[in-house]
This record gives sequence, C-alpha cells and structure tokens, in this order.
Amino acid sequence: MQLMSKRRAVRARRRLRGQSLVELAIALPLLLLLLLGTIDLGRMFVDYVQMRNAAFRGARYGATAPDDTAGIRDQVRSHGVPADTVVTVTCDPVACGAVVPGTPATITVSAARTFTPVTVGFLQRFFGLGPVNLKAHATVRVAT
Repeated sequence: MQLMSKRRAVRARRRLRGQSLVELAIALPLLLLLLLGTIDLGRMFVDYVQMRNAAFRGARYGATAPDDTAGIRDQVRSHGVPADTVVTVTCDPVACGAVVPGTPATITVSAARTFTPVTVGFLQRFFGLGPVNLKAHATVRVAT
C-alpha cells in the first residue's frame, strides 16, 4: 500500500513539473516581447532627446553665423545624432545667406530620422506598427 502511494506522489510531481514547463513556454514569449518593447521605447526616447539637443546646438550656432549652413549641419552631426539623421536649415523671412544685420530674422534647424525598433517584425505582423518617424526642431532669433 505504501509503495503505491509513493508511486502516485512521484507521478503527481512529474505532472506538476510538466505543467510548469508549459506555463513557462506560454509566458516567456510575452515577457520577452514586453522587455524588448521597453528597450525599444527607451532607445527611441534617447534618439529623440539627442536630436532635439543637437538641433538646438545647431540653431544656437546659426544665430551668430546664419549663412554657414554647412557649419550648422556639422554642429548638429557632431552632437552625436544617429548617422541617418537628415538635417535641414531654414531662415525666416529671408534665405539664410541673405540675412542682413539689424533685420529681425529667425533660424530653424530640423533633424529627422526613421527609427526602426528591434521588435518591428512582430509588431508589424500582428498590430500593424512599423518604423517610427522622429522629428525635432529648434528655432532661434538671429543675433547679427
């Protein structure tokens, strides 16, 4: 009688161990997706903050040298933005090369890029979410 109850206890433990493996197999992909999604969101936020700070740095440089658009772009790129960032420089109300000292003008530096998350395959297939367009800009009054 005791031998039978020991065998039943061993079988019950084996079933519980199998149940735990099945639960892990179901929950692990969801937990990994949640972890990768959090990492992607953090990376996207860091890229946006870098682009925003770089655009302000370029606009601040452009406030003293509005005709040096290549220098403004170099200032933005040297701030550590991703390599595929597109930088545009515009002046208002006239072109950047035509800003005359004493004329009220503003310079706007924009940085844009497409952020592709690591989890894009899964998110695109099941939720229709894909790459995200990030845009940052800074506008400063020209100081010449």
